[in-house]
Amino acid sequence: MYKQFLDSVNFFCSSNAADESKRHYEEAPNDQNKHCSRQGTWDVILNTDDFKDGNNPPIVGDINTNPTFQIVQYSSTRRIVLILDTSGSMAGDPIAKLRQGMDQYISSIVPTGSYVGIVTFSNTAVRKANLALLDDQSSREDLILKLPSRTGGSTSIGSGVLEGIQVLSFDQDPAGGFLLVVSDGNNNFNPDIDDVVDEVVNAGVIVDTIAFTDNADTSLRILSDVSGGNTYFYRADTDSITVLNEVLIATITDRSDLENQDPPISLFSEALSVSFSANTTGEVTIDKTVGVDTIFSFTWLDFPIEVTLNGPNGISFDQSSEEYDLNNNDNIITIRLTTTAVSGNWKFFITLLSSSSQFQSQIVSVNVQSKQVSEDDPPVTINSFVSDPFIDYQKNPYIVVFVFATKGNDPVANADVIAILEKSDGSDDVIELYDSGTSADITKDDGVYSGYFFNFTGDGRYNVEVKVRGNQNTAAISNGGNSRSYPIQGLEEEAVMIPVDMFERSASGGAIQVTNHVDSDIDFFGPSQIIDLAVIGVSYERQSATLQWTAVGDDFDKGKVFEYDIRFAETFQGISRNFSDADRVTFDDVINGDLSVIGEPGDIEEITVRLPSRGDEVSYFFGIQAIDDANNTGGLSNIIAANLQYIPPLEPDKTDTAMVLYVVVGVVGAMGVVMMLIIIMYLTRRRRNSNNPSATGNMNPAYA
Repeated sequence: MYKQFLDSVNFFCSSNAADESKRHYEEAPNDQNKHCSRQGTWDVILNTDDFKDGNNPPIVGDINTNPTFQIVQYSSTRRIVLILDTSGSMAGDPIAKLRQGMDQYISSIVPTGSYVGIVTFSNTAVRKANLALLDDQSSREDLILKLPSRTGGSTSIGSGVLEGIQVLSFDQDPAGGFLLVVSDGNNNFNPDIDDVVDEVVNAGVIVDTIAFTDNADTSLRILSDVSGGNTYFYRADTDSITVLNEVLIATITDRSDLENQDPPISLFSEALSVSFSANTTGEVTIDKTVGVDTIFSFTWLDFPIEVTLNGPNGISFDQSSEEYDLNNNDNIITIRLTTTAVSGNWKFFITLLSSSSQFQSQIVSVNVQSKQVSEDDPPVTINSFVSDPFIDYQKNPYIVVFVFATKGNDPVANADVIAILEKSDGSDDVIELYDSGTSADITKDDGVYSGYFFNFTGDGRYNVEVKVRGNQNTAAISNGGNSRSYPIQGLEEEAVMIPVDMFERSASGGAIQVTNHVDSDIDFFGPSQIIDLAVIGVSYERQSATLQWTAVGDDFDKGKVFEYDIRFAETFQGISRNFSDADRVTFDDVINGDLSVIGEPGDIEEITVRLPSRGDEVSYFFGIQAIDDANNTGGLSNIIAANLQYIPPLEPDKTDTAMVLYVVVGVVGAMGVVMMLIIIMYLTRRRRNSNNPSATGNMNPAYA
């Protein structure tokens, strides 16, 4: 599928098509060949799980194959019912953290103009609040008062879902409404999750689910899958709720195309350790594109704290400020700026107050969110997702994490992007993501940052959090258009790099659920495929070609590869189909560069290779494979060619030479005439002065 916008592209090509006009052309230097190992579109389709191993064979007989569709659209007005677990396992810290998260969700995250209701469930479901319009702070505070605080009983997620549908159905069609289901355990009281799936589908509601611990029912994903919702994970056995806040914001911002909403942008999300012996400080960058409705929130579980916030313009906020709100019931401090925040670095100071905690410390969760200042200068926003949220380790033991950074409709390039993967055992892994067009990333500078993760340590859920920061090289890439659609290749306008001010953003990347994990000492992860091999120079005199590519890693994009296997042949098929039989580049063949010196992933590699011959119709095709120390290969690279035919230097055009000569002679002649006139004028003036002494201005007074 390349340049599918052309009218002539109206079928899927295949490598084995009987009709030559429909046969895939593997030598075309396009993205299909580069990223799909020179396979045709049908070849790729037939190799997917839907069709390989004889799955879904062609239908035989006279059967109606017309598809049926159920269209599920978001409601024009956001309607959300919170379905909250209050079973016995939620007692203590879990219900306290749930209240903290939902307090901030209702007070700060849900856009004004939304309708929100509350349902709790244990053995049965209880309607705590019908849909209420959130149109001011007072209406938000009224709804917060109805959040649950008591726990007990079993877990009937199914009953909570059914009651949530009833709340959405009150005096209106429930279709397009949202259920946000939060649970920490298995459904152990009827109805079961499977029993309510049909009701969810028939109602046309969208169900987002948050697994509040790794022990939460694995069938939660079914509710999200059948309804077009999203699945998230929060490890409630931690002291921090930063991840929970990120997840709650994601349930809003992941659907930012809803009308009449101004979603919050998460700028900062960190869990900080605070001790009695010293203040804990932190700093947040607020760029000029945000600053409206800026909220700093601080949550904790045990000992009281105090916060001071200093702005870049010298303004300070503390417990005496009108903007400072202390919620002692839920241990939340909120500083809500009433005017647009000044851009720059904001610093906060956290103090632990209780003297009984002199030898102790605690975790304080800090979250900062804001909204855009003007539609004329859109802020940088980020959206994160993973290649597959459900991993069968025996079949596909890795994922790719993606972050899409944009400023309005323009992709943002050269930002610093990391993903933090929180494992089920409580440990974290940090991976860097790149928009380099190599390894996991497909296209350079398209605003999509990518990276592999494969360090799974066991079955269970893994949470993904991403952080993006600007630097002095960060820029929005504008092609003058206003569309979010991918540009048609060959028709793009010239891109313009527009510098972006320093900024920081954070977001949830969703959850990953791993099954069938096994520990193994075997290295079965190979390097990434090299996809940017290029000939950057050819020398007839030296009988050589200079090759360049981007280094990949030992395991995908991690670590150094062991060696490169570079080969050449006189035909394309000599590389594509018989790579192992092609001539290998040896150390003796290398004129410039060193095959033994291998760079880090992302480095540019370059060597100059002496070739066997040169002359008319002499061309060589090149391919490369990266190999790790366990002899795993990254697959054959894209294939490129170098032509070693002698090309004589261009002879100068006689007409052009004559014209240049005429111009030069004319200019020299004109300059000669001017010089002659200057000399004549000078000599004439000198002769006149010598004949008239008074003209010199130095006449002797004795002759006056």
